[in-house]
Amino acid sequence: MALFGRKPEDNQQSPQAASSGMQAAPAKRAFCRLCGDHQMFSKCWMHMGQLKTCGCCNTPFEDAAKLYGKNLPACPRCGEYLEQPGFVYGVCDGCGSKFELMDGAVPSLIPNLQQRRDMRKFGKAWSPD
Repeated sequence: MALFGRKPEDNQQSPQAASSGMQAAPAKRAFCRLCGDHQMFSKCWMHMGQLKTCGCCNTPFEDAAKLYGKNLPACPRCGEYLEQPGFVYGVCDGCGSKFELMDGAVPSLIPNLQQRRDMRKFGKAWSPD
């Protein structure tokens, strides 16, 4: 039976999301430190297990448990920080930056490749231009 006009297949995950162990999370409103304001994070997700491949460069991990054993796990090839199982992540609708969105905590920036380059160059995730 469909409730509120939804069909049963609307609640199904995509095959790619189901195979990666990713689960959609409800949209949130949180402070984006790059935008400098509270923004909507309409695209949110959570991984149910450890990542097997890098989301940035698609490099497969031979021993994901070894990578996740580090304090801040990152891809050995491109340096992309790996998402932790059970943590909620979202993309800011204003600037497109990825944040870790845990309830009761300040959103933590998960810098992309360009932001990591800016951080090495300027010491922060944005350039002064």
